[in-house]
Amino acid sequence: MAMTNTFTIQPVSGKDYHYDFIGSIDAQASETLEPLYGLPADAYVLLDFSQVERVNSMGLSLLLKLFEAWERKKIKVEVQQLDRMVSMLFKITGLGRFVKDGKASAADTTSANPEPPRHTDHKTVVNTMAPHDKLNFVASLQSGQQLTGWYLLNTYLQRRMKKAIHFEQATDTPDANTTDLLFAKPFEACLMIKQYGFVPVMRPLAEADEVVILTRADDARTLKDYAQVCVGTASKDSFVYLLGRFLCDENGLDSSTLRFDFSGNEIKALQTLIRKKCDLVFMLKKTFEGLSSFSRNNVRKLDESQTDFACHLFCIAPQLTADENIIAEILLAMEDDGQGRQILQDIQIQGWSKPEQGELNMLQMVYNRYIV
Repeated sequence: MAMTNTFTIQPVSGKDYHYDFIGSIDAQASETLEPLYGLPADAYVLLDFSQVERVNSMGLSLLLKLFEAWERKKIKVEVQQLDRMVSMLFKITGLGRFVKDGKASAADTTSANPEPPRHTDHKTVVNTMAPHDKLNFVASLQSGQQLTGWYLLNTYLQRRMKKAIHFEQATDTPDANTTDLLFAKPFEACLMIKQYGFVPVMRPLAEADEVVILTRADDARTLKDYAQVCVGTASKDSFVYLLGRFLCDENGLDSSTLRFDFSGNEIKALQTLIRKKCDLVFMLKKTFEGLSSFSRNNVRKLDESQTDFACHLFCIAPQLTADENIIAEILLAMEDDGQGRQILQDIQIQGWSKPEQGELNMLQMVYNRYIV
């Protein structure tokens, strides 16, 4: 069935403040949700999500804003009939407390939360280095096949910015004191924004970082049958790790029973799986899709996320904020010239778009909730 991009609200006949939510809840849902702010204090609101096809990070941000406004008016709100992925998003972002009968909120405090909420007081350490003649560009690749394309993008930026730029592939958390341009994984970007004042400028167009769970091709077990096994993945401080654990919990496999082998990168994790040194792997969907036929034939996909939640971000260091609009215009214009389109194809990105503030807010919320 084709997914609709429209969102409507249908009052339930004969029941005050009971509503069916229908369609996709995203940035365009703002105007449709606006009349609900006028509900009277102390009301009871029941929202049915059985006809909701999709909720993205901007939609979650709008819902959270509405629910918090209702709470200030002592309005009780409950949500029912969420599908598996929307339910998981509610749990990840702390909205599970609004799910009717406490099904999601109860899980919020047990195994469905890979790590308990941790609220730390990281002081922002703004990089105050003066702009220098040669810029350093660091990128976390979404798949190994993209490397040549990123070198070409580096050359593309040099010519248009008229500045020397040195490119390197990220193998660890970037050094804030030497990084000027950064293409980072979701939680890496949050770290650089929160602690060092980096500015998110662009995100890949119509793309989210989804996760797959893999096992060996000759292993016939279902996901819930992998209790207490070893799981290979790149890093503990990553959205892949968090989302992989949520997928396990949503399939009836308590992720707290699992042992984890953090290999540093996803290809090493895959090799560990093929060599039978672990039984599951959490991996970016894009990495999985870029695997060789040999690797693909040796593994079997058990589950994948469909959250449309997190994405890589193209950020700049705070000392480059004067160049923010120039860099944004260069990236946006890549779709309009032949060389730019070829580079986009090489780095496997459709194009660039400016991240919505609601998307950034939700991503930072998840980062603050789970990462020390």
